Amino acid sequence: MKRLLLSCLAFLSMGVYAQTNVANYTFSKSSGMTYTSITGGTKLFPTGTNTTYDNEVSAAIPLSSPFTFGGVAMTTCYVSANGFIAFGAAPSGTNYTPMSSLGSTTGAISAFGQDGGFSSSDATQPIGNHEVRYEDLGTEFVVQWQDHANYSNRSTERLNFQIRLVYATGEIKIIYGNCTDPGTSTSNSTPHVGIRGNSTTYASNVNSLMIGNVPSGTTCDWSKAVTGSANNSTMLFSSTTNASVKIPAGLQYTWVPGTQAPVRTFAAATAITNNAATVNWTAPTGATAYNVQYRAVGSCDWTNLVGNPVSAATATITGLTQNTTYQVQVQALNGAVQSVYSHIPNAAGTGSGYASTGSFTTTPNCVSTVTGLSSSSLTPESATISWTASTTPPGNGYEYYYSTSSTTPISTVTPSGSVGAGVLTADLSGLTPSTQYYYWVRGNCNGTDKGVWSSSANFTTLGLCPTVTAPASSATGVSVTPTITWNAINGATGYKLKVGTTSGGNDILDMDIAGGTNSSYTLAAPLNFATTYYYSVTAYTANITGPATACTVRSFQTVCNSVNLPYTLDFESVTTPALPMCTTVINSGSGNLWKTATAPTGFTGKVLNYSYNSSNAANTWFFTQGLNLTAGVSYRIKYKYANATGTTQYPEKVKVAYGSSATSAAMTNTLADHANITGGTATNTFVDFTPNATGVYYFGFQAYSLADMNQIYVDDINIDVTPTCSEPSAVAVSAITTNGASISWTAPATAPGSGYEYYYSTNSTAPTASTTALGNSTTTSAPLSGLSPSTTYYVWVRSVCSSSDKSVWSIVATFNTLCGIVMAPFTQNFDSGAAPNCWNNVNPTATGTDANLFWKFSGNGDYGASPANNGKAAGTYAWVDASSPYAGAGTNTVQLVTPSVNLTGLTAPLVSFDWFKNHSMSTGTTVSPSSYDNNKLTVEVNDGNGWVVIFSDNTNLNQWRTVAVPLAASYIGATIQVRFTVDKNVNGNGYFYDDLLLDNVEVKQNPNLATSETVAKDHKINVYPNPFTETLTISDVSKVQSVSIVDVSGRLIKTIEKPSSELQLRDLKEGLYLVVLNMKDGSKQTVKAIKR
Repeated sequence: MKRLLLSCLAFLSMGVYAQTNVANYTFSKSSGMTYTSITGGTKLFPTGTNTTYDNEVSAAIPLSSPFTFGGVAMTTCYVSANGFIAFGAAPSGTNYTPMSSLGSTTGAISAFGQDGGFSSSDATQPIGNHEVRYEDLGTEFVVQWQDHANYSNRSTERLNFQIRLVYATGEIKIIYGNCTDPGTSTSNSTPHVGIRGNSTTYASNVNSLMIGNVPSGTTCDWSKAVTGSANNSTMLFSSTTNASVKIPAGLQYTWVPGTQAPVRTFAAATAITNNAATVNWTAPTGATAYNVQYRAVGSCDWTNLVGNPVSAATATITGLTQNTTYQVQVQALNGAVQSVYSHIPNAAGTGSGYASTGSFTTTPNCVSTVTGLSSSSLTPESATISWTASTTPPGNGYEYYYSTSSTTPISTVTPSGSVGAGVLTADLSGLTPSTQYYYWVRGNCNGTDKGVWSSSANFTTLGLCPTVTAPASSATGVSVTPTITWNAINGATGYKLKVGTTSGGNDILDMDIAGGTNSSYTLAAPLNFATTYYYSVTAYTANITGPATACTVRSFQTVCNSVNLPYTLDFESVTTPALPMCTTVINSGSGNLWKTATAPTGFTGKVLNYSYNSSNAANTWFFTQGLNLTAGVSYRIKYKYANATGTTQYPEKVKVAYGSSATSAAMTNTLADHANITGGTATNTFVDFTPNATGVYYFGFQAYSLADMNQIYVDDINIDVTPTCSEPSAVAVSAITTNGASISWTAPATAPGSGYEYYYSTNSTAPTASTTALGNSTTTSAPLSGLSPSTTYYVWVRSVCSSSDKSVWSIVATFNTLCGIVMAPFTQNFDSGAAPNCWNNVNPTATGTDANLFWKFSGNGDYGASPANNGKAAGTYAWVDASSPYAGAGTNTVQLVTPSVNLTGLTAPLVSFDWFKNHSMSTGTTVSPSSYDNNKLTVEVNDGNGWVVIFSDNTNLNQWRTVAVPLAASYIGATIQVRFTVDKNVNGNGYFYDDLLLDNVEVKQNPNLATSETVAKDHKINVYPNPFTETLTISDVSKVQSVSIVDVSGRLIKTIEKPSSELQLRDLKEGLYLVVLNMKDGSKQTVKAIKR
């Protein structure tokens, strides 16, 4: 036992040690290798019948031989659709960073580790050619990603690559086939490539690669990748960043198990001169010598140090170029054993030098340091830069470099320009407006030797959108001949001025104003009063016609003039809570202000609204536009008003007055004082008045309620000359039948001499003065006949004072004719998003009006009945929301009842419907994971003799189910209603996860009545009683071979061979069943029986 324990401990110790030294693997790159696709083996993704994949991870895949990884024999692996494989455990499907994210895995090999997906570039390859598969070749285990892509670039990228594990040697090969250029999206564009052990410790257990846009615009592709500097080092693959950093076909990366640890720690470079530098590092365990390589930043290839290998942990590199930035890398040796090359250290030795700053920069021959950078004379496309002369003036002047990037240029970059000796300024041209530029300056000693670049400075070119000073944005009361002013832009040659009646429009003015110093323009032609206009000012230069992004469009309102009558204000033109143009609001107290709001019941569209202030009383005035009135003329103001509905009433107060200005002090002529407004019913009223003087008058509505009351609504303000013929009021409808009704109204104060006319329609559009009346009456009532059942009607009445003098039409009255009996076949698909006409949505036991105690017709189900599961758009089915209340009164009787349907003409009536119920606590497809009870749907039929259950079910399925229930022969020719009842609390354990949906209700002829069933009626065998409770009796069992009991969904419940005359059926649930008598002569007789 002791020997076995020691062996186990030795094995475990070896495994832990080996797996923490994956960094010791050696690495090599090869180009031009043959890429051999695999077509056998097993396809992993897409799975099943799917055509796409995303974030999939395979189950454990057995290896035909143990594969040694990090010293441990691996017998299985896991494949991620995100471009890598893992050992030990399945990685997360959303692991896009396998080198730095461990999870439960004990190792990973990544060829393109990022958020991967299928390529959908169908124009260049057959649809569905994308896949991930593996094949065990006996000597190698191969995983292949075919037509793969960065998920964010799957419409353009097609990548092909393999991970190959060589059983005999433990070699790991990543080989790339044909790969498109990178896509344009920068999301997920930096994949992980490399190997990682059972931790993410960079020093010992990560062996990864990196390449990027270093320096900017590099032409180095993936064949020039270098060793990663951290566990999160990445490879660039984005054409937006740099399309040259791509994957050449036939590129192969190879890792081979090794024992020499790499160099991981550096010190700062020392002894840096204009042609040499010394690099220093910490010797890793076991290293006896080192190879050193170096390159100038921007070069893709490395130069070997003369004198390689060196024995000490330091090396002096000579023969370098002055003022040049270099990168270095070091490889540790132990005899013939080699490590992977190190990462590139930075100048301090503490971080990554894979950047434009590199590992060190040689000193310049040209000792010229430039300071004091500044900019001036900015225009949209030019600038002047200047600097302070170097202490040692360079003989050949200065060079400058500018860019929209803040990255410091390297010494070998081509300058943007130069100036001669003694010149300390430079003019930059051809710039882009509204753009920030960075610039640097260096000395040019002799044409060959250059100084170091200075620190950067920056400037932003002027834009082509001037600062507009008048009119202010959204200004009101602007003159009809406005002057538009702006701040002139230095360098502009002119301005484009546009004025229109729509945003961005130019139907009023589209003018070029030459001269860059111009800063104003006055419109010559007057604009309209009380109108909104839109305008913009854009500068241009000799070379640029305008900005890349259009200048801001502003608006203003011209001054409001007084207007003649009639004046109508219905608030429909506003965007709530804004006020109509030319109206004003003031607050004479500390309460709230009038605003506009969506209309409540009894109003249409939008209304004027005052909403209570909890602490302060109302004292706010709303004023109309100024109106031109004449002394001695009688005028009429009409409007409607209301409070809000509610069990408890909070009275509101409104005063209506007029005066000579839109101020509270001027409102000296009170027209009405509504001091106790309660209830949510809109009241229509009018007041006649006569001004004493001719002039401009404003009409005010003052809310002056106490604090913490409710709502005030005002709408349909109309001011006009008092009509000589007044309209009737209070139009009412009574005695409504399926095809008729009676209307009545209240006569005006002065009854019309020639009676009344009325007009009705199924259209809510009000009649006009020229509309022909449909009837007349000399009294204050009239009958309507010839109407259609189940129809909404609108009716208006007007007074007839004489043949040439008729009033305006009254306020509309609305009514619905009663529902008539409809003839079968009958169908309802609930596609209107509202309750169908003549259906009853009731709950006989509810004591409240909560919407969740009634059927709904808009919106959609949730959780297991979400649109993603049920597949139908919101508002195309009826449904019961399982949400609260799911206990208490009404939760057992959520009922929906059809209109009355006459079955005359149906010889085999059938009720059918679709329903959906998928009890789930999530929006996934899981059925019935909840510990709460299932809701139940019960369907009943009533022909006047009481409700009979024909269907009842509480089961779940993640799809719509169609139920067809044949009705008993006793219903033929009858008139029926069908009732759908949902019980939300079957056993006192209801909850809100179980929404129930209903669609496509039909009452029609049964299309499936078999011929044999009709012929079999000649047997004249009776089955009774019907309905039954426990026992059914067959009148003549001698002719019956067997009996089949089938439920309404067609499911066989039981078969009784050689039955007796009495069938014991007490075990059946309540409902409708088909009792099929299988006769000895081969015919059948089907009887519909109801179990009580």
